[in-house]
Amino acid sequence: MAAERFIVNIVTPAHAELAIKFATKGENKFAYGAFAFDESGHPLLPDAAAVIHCELEHVVPGGDHVILIGRVHDARTGSGKPVTWYRGDFLHLGESAA
Repeated sequence: MAAERFIVNIVTPAHAELAIKFATKGENKFAYGAFAFDESGHPLLPDAAAVIHCELEHVVPGGDHVILIGRVHDARTGSGKPVTWYRGDFLHLGESAA
């Protein structure tokens, strides 16, 4: 991996279509979102529930993926309600899964 820093955007329900685009192969995924860029040119979602700026600490193999472990050096929260993908749908963080 060449990137020393990366951003984690915590999405809201309004980002569902964009999140699904990022989970599929092909195309320029950044063409679909209303991304802004930080001073280093990293893409961020201004309306995200949270934006976390990280410095790469470790890269771990994970099957057909790699898992990036980063040291947080800056973070901000937004006003949206955060969600995660769970069992084929978006789950609001803090809700219990059925």
